[in-house]
Amino acid sequence: MFQINWKLKALLYKVFSIFGFTNFFYWIQKYITKRSRIKINEINKLWVFHSNSIEKYNVKNILEVGAGKSLAQNIYISYKFESLIKQTAVDINLMIDFDLVNEASSQISNILGEKNKGKIKNFNDLKTFYNIDYKAPCALESLKDINKKFDMCISTTALEHFTIDDLNKYLSDLKNVLTKDVLISSVVDYSDHYSHTDKNIGALNFLKYSEKNWEKYNNSYLFQNRLRHQNYKKIFGDNGYKIKEVFESQVAQIPKEVSDEFDAQNKETYIEWAYFLIGAKQN
Repeated sequence: MFQINWKLKALLYKVFSIFGFTNFFYWIQKYITKRSRIKINEINKLWVFHSNSIEKYNVKNILEVGAGKSLAQNIYISYKFESLIKQTAVDINLMIDFDLVNEASSQISNILGEKNKGKIKNFNDLKTFYNIDYKAPCALESLKDINKKFDMCISTTALEHFTIDDLNKYLSDLKNVLTKDVLISSVVDYSDHYSHTDKNIGALNFLKYSEKNWEKYNNSYLFQNRLRHQNYKKIFGDNGYKIKEVFESQVAQIPKEVSDEFDAQNKETYIEWAYFLIGAKQN
């Protein structure tokens, strides 16, 4: 895997965000760092959390927020449920790459032992072959006007990139586009994402920085809110949601230094990722 010093990466992202090099950023990920390259050796267990909830609650129509370039998770769901699940995948920026979608489909269908649905060239093919409607750029509030409600909203490693204000707005807006149970199936990655490409820092490296010092490294290309497990549980509750299911990872290696702004005595501060299924509280 491509490795780069995390502080240098943060600096480059700052430059990209200042000059608006979005397309150039995606080009680098695809052809230089190859971070967007598709290499699926087995079905991601995080996708299975979603598919289990889809099956358990007899979901027929889902919304995914933060779908990404390859739509691999959506492709898996399409094969898993024989394209019977209607999927609407949205991104804040236009990110989809049909080459990556086709590669993901090839690898996933091979793992599942399913006949490949064939290569797609456009959005019509995506909808016809996979029952996936991709919308970008798209904000949740723009979905209020469409004449349908979704049974469930899913996201994988997306919520950690929301500001607190945006997260509260997201949870509020979903009540307008989901059916009455307001089911939300989410995987949150609590790790420092810079550690994914710099093996010299730990998974929770960013906990040693105060909010003020962290501003030096945070940016629009890799914004990380650094909220911990206990913070998400409180935010969900404050927004009128009840946790139906939760699966927590093991505690990651604890940094030698932890900023006073984090609860160093609470083990939930050091959980590396978690899966939540939440729904509207019943009166």
